Amino acid sequence: MTPGALAGLAMVGIFIAAAALMIARVLPALLAVPLMALGIALVGGAGAAGLSSVVVDGTSRLAVVIVTVIFGALLSRVTLSTGIAETIVTYAAEFGGDRPAVLALALCAAVAVLFTSLTGLGAIIMVGSIVLPIMMTIGVPRKTAATLFMLAFALGFVFNIAQWTFYTKTFGIERMQMQPYALALAAIDLVALVVFAIVRFRNTRGYATWAVSADEPLARKRAPLYACITPILPIVLYLAFGANAIVAFAIAALFGALATTPRRVVQTLVAAAIRGVEDVAPAIVLFMGIGMLLTATALPGVKAALEPLVSAIAPHSWLGYVVLFGLLSPLALYRGPLNPFGVGIAVYTVLAGLGVLPAVTLVAAVMAVVQVQKCAIRRIRKTSG
Repeated sequence: MTPGALAGLAMVGIFIAAAALMIARVLPALLAVPLMALGIALVGGAGAAGLSSVVVDGTSRLAVVIVTVIFGALLSRVTLSTGIAETIVTYAAEFGGDRPAVLALALCAAVAVLFTSLTGLGAIIMVGSIVLPIMMTIGVPRKTAATLFMLAFALGFVFNIAQWTFYTKTFGIERMQMQPYALALAAIDLVALVVFAIVRFRNTRGYATWAVSADEPLARKRAPLYACITPILPIVLYLAFGANAIVAFAIAALFGALATTPRRVVQTLVAAAIRGVEDVAPAIVLFMGIGMLLTATALPGVKAALEPLVSAIAPHSWLGYVVLFGLLSPLALYRGPLNPFGVGIAVYTVLAGLGVLPAVTLVAAVMAVVQVQKCAIRRIRKTSG
């Protein structure tokens, strides 16, 4: 066996070891990804200069994506803190009236609209804490309410422009190339959501048939009606007018602050910026690690070692493509080896770097497996000590 083949197998072994440690909850993705990048670079024969490039150039490689995520988090906090999100949910609830099925679907529409721009775990928790109690108040079963929320979240996230920036900068494609696929994917998600709702409400005979008033008003901070366009303003600016994602988020955040707190615009934006950075701090560190991995896989020694192995196992037909990214899509869940926000990014970056699959086709696969990840509901186990 040649030295190059041995190096390639060693790199695969590093990937498997990192994935196993993540699945076993021994090593988080924030550490596994950069360590994998350094390990692959070392096996690929990178000297001091190569390792320095992986660390220095890699951590700043996705700087645009990091800044976009920060501005997206700024908008998320403005939308949440000013009552815009609550107001949108309020209007959806009022539209649904005392019809549980209609109300649930209206709330799903509100969630989808919000997550075209909202980012971060904090936004998911905040919106969920508003929407889920309303659904359960009218008698929607918990599992049904949670699943509808996750399906709506995934539907809106298809058009999340912070996510789109990650795709364009990581894989080198244009946003216009993604739009047709995003529309098709959103249509599939919408059909799945509606079909699930119809089946569940028909099979669930015990849910309430009327709405119950809550003890306190739903919207503690009622925002003006025109402020409700804030969450969709970025996607309009981005897709319709070709604005930069960072600029689109900044304009939307400023508009939301002016529309709701005109006398405290500066305070609102500063507070939202601080909280927003806190929300996406783990994502920022992860993107720095992903940048290191992208740089490592581009090193000549690494590419030469991996190319024969990747060419042998990569899909070369539509059937192989479906099997790899379709049937194996559950491997994208959380710590799985196909998770593009964990060690799975190595799979996609190697395929992209070696040109095994067209970049657009590869991004389509990533967007599809991300939907599997976004729709999944993990059971949170409480542990003591």
